[in-house]
Amino acid sequence: MKKTTFALLTASALALAAVLALVAALGWRAAPAEAAPPAQAANFITVTVKVGDHLGKYARLYGTSGHAMLAANPQIKDGNLIYPGQVITIPVVRTTTPSLTTPFYYTVQSGDTLTSIGRKFEMDPSVVAYANGITDGIAVLGKIYLIPAGPHQHFVLAGETLRVIAGQYGTTVTFLLTGNNLPNPDLIYVGQPIFIPIIFDAKPVPLSGAATPAPAGTTTPGPSPTPKPPTATPGPTATRTPVPTPAIGDFIVVTVRSGESLLTYVYRYGVTGSSIRAVNPQLTDPNIIFPGDFLVIPVPVSFTPSRTTPFFYVVASGDTTASIAGKFEMDLEVLTAHNPGANFAVGSTILVPAGPHLYTVIAGDDLKGIAAKYGTTVDFLLTGNNLPNPDLIFPGQQIFIPTQYNAVPKGYN
Repeated sequence: MKKTTFALLTASALALAAVLALVAALGWRAAPAEAAPPAQAANFITVTVKVGDHLGKYARLYGTSGHAMLAANPQIKDGNLIYPGQVITIPVVRTTTPSLTTPFYYTVQSGDTLTSIGRKFEMDPSVVAYANGITDGIAVLGKIYLIPAGPHQHFVLAGETLRVIAGQYGTTVTFLLTGNNLPNPDLIYVGQPIFIPIIFDAKPVPLSGAATPAPAGTTTPGPSPTPKPPTATPGPTATRTPVPTPAIGDFIVVTVRSGESLLTYVYRYGVTGSSIRAVNPQLTDPNIIFPGDFLVIPVPVSFTPSRTTPFFYVVASGDTTASIAGKFEMDLEVLTAHNPGANFAVGSTILVPAGPHLYTVIAGDDLKGIAAKYGTTVDFLLTGNNLPNPDLIFPGQQIFIPTQYNAVPKGYN
């Protein structure tokens, strides 16, 4: 049986992806739209800030570091403070030429689906959906979508080695090894999925030809990085989200939705692809699952909050999506993205995914203590955060906690 190789995000990718995840918006206040200085490159991507946006989201979508964004936007005096309506320049050329390392725009063609678009650009369909705020799994004909900088999922072809694959992405074998669980790096097989973490501040590596800027006047809408959470409708019209039926060993069972793949469940439940394969012998090809299929996820159904493993939570009176996310140290977009179709109404059951988490430092905290809360190490936290002085953290600072895979439950205290 083939072994899938989904694993922890690479250290360097996590550090750069999260370099500004710890500068999450500190709240919203009215502010006039502020355009980037005219001296900035006219063919760069620009976005208009929406409620809930922060620079860390843009870093992951566009594959550009926080430092590069701040350098391109001298009008931003404090990286922690950006406001709805503000216009921000992303130091990435606006283009319609497909690239394996940088973002580009794509117009949906006849016959396209999210799954086919993802396959075409070596990307999990859920990544494309998330980048464009798609919650119904449907690709709309003629609509222009952002294909983000990554992460990518490359399926090994005949004759390929890790060195060849690394060369295609303009990176190194070492970089790929940190993003994949490969017992023998010299032994990969045709059809095996190789996870390619986001490469930050990269040069374009097109699928074919040379990268070219989008023609003048090309519509390149600012995508909505945060899917809009469903509106809560408490009262008699509220419906209860069914809890997956317990299966082998009371494990979670999921019904595959359109646009989902094995990688979707790896991120959502914090369990490796090989572990999912082990309890689903009916999967002859892990790259092919169909809407309506049932899959066992080797994680017990639990309603006990855990910092390291997923659990279910029943929405209580007074809860909002934001308050639930805050209660369980999680970015709002992470919570909503992993509850497709959930209504967050009082009495409904939602999933709190395995991570990633955002921990807010309180007085007396140090990295060793925070690592202990999550059952991990200081080194693990350092791979996910840009901390010039690891011994100096302050109350209110947000620490990015990467998802831990096949972890032991670690309760809140």
